[in-house]
Amino acid sequence: MDLLLIKNADVYAPKHLGRQDVLINGGKIVRIGTDLETSYGSLSVEVVDASGLVMTPGFVDQHVHVIGAGGEAGYFSRTPEMRISQIVPHGITTIVGLHGTDGTARNIEALYAKVCSLEQEGITARMLTGSFEMPSATLAGSVRRDILFVDKVIGAKTAISDRRSSQPTRAEIEHLVAEAYTAGLVSGKRGYTHIHMGNGKRRLSMLMDIIRETELPPYLMIPTHINRDEGLFAQSIEFAKLGGIVDITSGIAPEYGFEGTIKPSKAIRRLLEAGVDVRQITMSSDANGCMAVYDSQGNYAGLCVTTVETIHKEFCCLVKEESIPMETALQFITTSPAAAIGMYPQKGQLAVGADADLVLMDSDLSIRKVYAMGRLAAEDGVSILKGAFE
Repeated sequence: MDLLLIKNADVYAPKHLGRQDVLINGGKIVRIGTDLETSYGSLSVEVVDASGLVMTPGFVDQHVHVIGAGGEAGYFSRTPEMRISQIVPHGITTIVGLHGTDGTARNIEALYAKVCSLEQEGITARMLTGSFEMPSATLAGSVRRDILFVDKVIGAKTAISDRRSSQPTRAEIEHLVAEAYTAGLVSGKRGYTHIHMGNGKRRLSMLMDIIRETELPPYLMIPTHINRDEGLFAQSIEFAKLGGIVDITSGIAPEYGFEGTIKPSKAIRRLLEAGVDVRQITMSSDANGCMAVYDSQGNYAGLCVTTVETIHKEFCCLVKEESIPMETALQFITTSPAAAIGMYPQKGQLAVGADADLVLMDSDLSIRKVYAMGRLAAEDGVSILKGAFE
């Protein structure tokens, strides 16, 4: 097959374009229009009739523990590596892999190898250097060198306001953000810092002080898990109004066992009602993350694990329960995260010249087909793409 032509889809790019045909060649979208021809000389064309289906961009998930996470309750509580067949049926075609609590037993080299493997298997995969630990675990000796010289590294990760963090000082966080920012300028990457937020009493105060008192761009500090509790969420609104980007975690919600959290779709609606710009709100899954639960005496009581399908579930909740227009709801998992990590307009939209990552859903928003770089990746909940040992 030389060309792929998907006809008669109701296209959300994420802007609603109505019924359109989409022509794909070499993993790129080359034409979008009505009644496109089905014959192109000597080139073979696979024609897919998408009548009755909605077409959207592939989802961008900027927080995925691809080599596993957890471990804080002992070695038995370490989550396993993810397989590509776990990812693509849920509409995710671009991921950013990163470390969790443990950046020692799970080393940064293994993370890089896994990201390369997932890209070879058929999706777009990038990674963050660093982990909960300070100084940061790196591949090339520093955060700056990793972003400059390692193709897959697009930013850095750290953790604050959490009992499991290294309790970094403001000076250490400033230095990390500055290193990532400068490396991004030189390398042409985003060079952002993705910041795990715990429910510590300092919350976002350190980051807001950095915004107010330094020259560092606020949009390159992205705190995640901001729907962890009401106190953190309230501060996130102020943080966003200072110019920062806030990341909602789709896998953290009361219905998934995380008590005291805010349901992601409701958190997004509340951010919009507070006047936060759509472009400053992203949603990621934290897939394969794991948090131990303890009783009031500090005794282990169980595990809560985050899963990749929550991105699509919470998108559906945005549309069906919160009555947010679909073209707006899509932005939180397509254009906004793609821009936040520096991969827009290549990712996060359906447009001529963009990568042919797309999702076909029925009228109930159930996923029917997923294409990654123009290749059928999943159909009716079953992954077509497989790892070498699946």
